[in-house]
Amino acid sequence: MDISEKFEENGHLFLESVYSLETIEKINKEIREFMSDNEIYTHLRKRHDVPEERFYVNNTYSTLSDYTKIQHYYLPVIDNRGSFNRSTDVGMIDFYNADKLFPSIYNYFNINTITSILKKITNKNWKLHRTNIQICSNVKNSNSFHFDNIDKCIKFTIYLSDIFNNDCGPPMYIEKSHNNKKDIKSGDIKIFLGKKGDCLISYQNGIHRKYPQNNYTSGFLVFNFIQ
Repeated sequence: MDISEKFEENGHLFLESVYSLETIEKINKEIREFMSDNEIYTHLRKRHDVPEERFYVNNTYSTLSDYTKIQHYYLPVIDNRGSFNRSTDVGMIDFYNADKLFPSIYNYFNINTITSILKKITNKNWKLHRTNIQICSNVKNSNSFHFDNIDKCIKFTIYLSDIFNNDCGPPMYIEKSHNNKKDIKSGDIKIFLGKKGDCLISYQNGIHRKYPQNNYTSGFLVFNFIQ
């Protein structure tokens, strides 16, 4: 069975050392500097939304109250999953349309190269739909197993942190669930530990979640592709 057949059967593919540690540390440095220079952590502690010139901090989940509104807002949205009225993923900061805040992303991570990889493993053409950066800090109540209601969507997740055990909150995926969501067995649950620069490719109509964290902070760069 070749790589394309395995991916279509299992719904996931894990690739090691796709990007160098040097590349990962460059984007991590930019993220840290952005958080500091723009007082993001101060904004996240507020009990109201924070509209800034370059971004919008979504603390209340009232004006921007669902994925569609967040995705299509005219500014990049920093979605605060730890705000006072959230119950899951508390501790996660999700940057929607992160490329507008970090345009160097496309210098470090060439989209044409990624689409070529996707073409090789699916024999189909894909186009970039959205770019997210996710910072997960001690997320103990991570979202339960779920799937996205988009048949033709692939997530290309780049590890910005070392995920060396389950306490770090690794991604999880129920193998083959993109094709069959019945008769799921415990052995079908795959946990993807990895290092900085590793990548997880997955069909998002498959059942997935992140493992709860225990006193750890991790980062992921996520490219979502559609046909």
